[in-house]
Amino acid sequence: MINVMDNQRERITVVESDPQTSDMIANQTLRPLGYLVDVLESASTALKEIDQLTPDLIITNLHLPGISGKDLLIALTARGINAPIIVVTPKGGESDALQAFRLGAANFITFPLREAEIVNVVEDTLNQFRKQNELEVRARQLDQIKEEMEQRSRDLVEIFSIGKLVPSAGNQSSLYERIVSIASQVTKSDGAWMLVFDQEQKKYILRACLNVDGFTQSDMDQPYDNSLSYLVAVSGQAVSVQGEALKGITLPGIVESILVAPVKWKDDVVGMIAVMRKEAHPFNNDQQGMLEIIAEYAALLIENSRRYQVLEQRLVHQQQANIYTSIDSDLKNDLLLQASHELRSPLLSLMKNLDGLANLRDRRLNQKQTNALNAIQEDAGVLTDVIDAMENMHAKAHVRILEQVNLNDLVCEVVNRSHAIAQVSRITIKVEMPVLPTLVTVFSAQITKVIEGLLSNALKYSLPKSQITIRVERKNERTLVVIKDEGIGVNENLVDKLFTKKINLGSKEASRFGGIGISLPMIKEIISAHRGEIWVESSYGKGFTIGFSIPQ
Repeated sequence: MINVMDNQRERITVVESDPQTSDMIANQTLRPLGYLVDVLESASTALKEIDQLTPDLIITNLHLPGISGKDLLIALTARGINAPIIVVTPKGGESDALQAFRLGAANFITFPLREAEIVNVVEDTLNQFRKQNELEVRARQLDQIKEEMEQRSRDLVEIFSIGKLVPSAGNQSSLYERIVSIASQVTKSDGAWMLVFDQEQKKYILRACLNVDGFTQSDMDQPYDNSLSYLVAVSGQAVSVQGEALKGITLPGIVESILVAPVKWKDDVVGMIAVMRKEAHPFNNDQQGMLEIIAEYAALLIENSRRYQVLEQRLVHQQQANIYTSIDSDLKNDLLLQASHELRSPLLSLMKNLDGLANLRDRRLNQKQTNALNAIQEDAGVLTDVIDAMENMHAKAHVRILEQVNLNDLVCEVVNRSHAIAQVSRITIKVEMPVLPTLVTVFSAQITKVIEGLLSNALKYSLPKSQITIRVERKNERTLVVIKDEGIGVNENLVDKLFTKKINLGSKEASRFGGIGISLPMIKEIISAHRGEIWVESSYGKGFTIGFSIPQ
């Protein structure tokens, strides 16, 4: 017998036109056992009400007036009714029962009806149906578990792929975007973003976002903060908030559920990853755990990126230091050679004139004048020896260190030292530079020599009462220094040759780059070593403009 408590919620629909038969099945047998029984007198009534009744079992007579039991079977199967059907047939109607099985019946009862047979058939049919349902439920559960395991496997593969990412100078943004994409996929969120702590600004910077309406391109690489990110930064713990609790928190776009995990290196929160949903559906513990694993990988990646940048910067500095070692040696030699060349010409003229005077000393000079002339000749000889030594001297190279300096200060220092020379010819030096410091990482001594050489040249060949303009500006992530004078300039066809060390220029052009300042080829070598560029704009009689640019 079926336990009454087990059947309290199972509903059985009986389709029977004979009142005595339906009473026998419903009132005398099934209802006392706790089943909920609905009795319908015809197949047409059953077809109208079956969807509302939603029975767990249907019992129908095959020989109903109007629409027969067989037609009812066909109609119920066509409508997708899943409840098992028991048909009632007269004794000896096994052929009808067999045909009913082919039409979808699960079992049958024969007349004359007996209570025990009704109970056994109903019990067997429902037990089979329950087992079948259980098997289907388990099959669906297994399929779901399999799908979840496969998804988990895919998620873990994606997470582990973060550990294989290799940082470099040009792929920081793509690394952050990859992390955000995996975080959104694993947590089944609608959008995600990532903040990374900037040591210089002491703020969290938005480095990547995915499907977040409230963020625009202009928000990228800019500080971003709210009370939620502050809480995560201070506590160092993941925070999940949804629904009404989000009111009062400034968030980008439509956010009804959010999970933020800290990216921690040792005890410091070096960043955070946020995932969000547009509906108030909270993130579960499993999704939070997966996001925290991603955050651990992200922390390792950020630290590796930082170390990579430090090593790369050291390598660049070392390479540049090697270049500057050679440049420093060339610079000293160049200065000595330029000075010796400038001094030799007037000294040779002086020696020639002294020789002429010496030839006249016996006839026109008294003893005092003769002694003075001899002393001058001796001093001129000493100067000649000094010049010879300068030309043969080999300067020793000294390694310089790159440092961050304010280019505005370097220009002002050079200009201040040059004011006395400018005032002799009443030349005005006009300086145009930004109000804020113009910071560059350079070998300051070499850049100072470049500015001194260019300004010295401009002063030497500017007309009296004219103006020299020095402009410092930033443009396209580079720093520019431009010096413009109102002197005689040079011929346009010689501009490109000014940077060639061994070129022979005419006397006017050659004297243009004379003096004790470093030569233009030397200036170009220094600027090139700083990964910069140098250019000239000039035509004869229309002034001279020279400028250089270096990375910020």
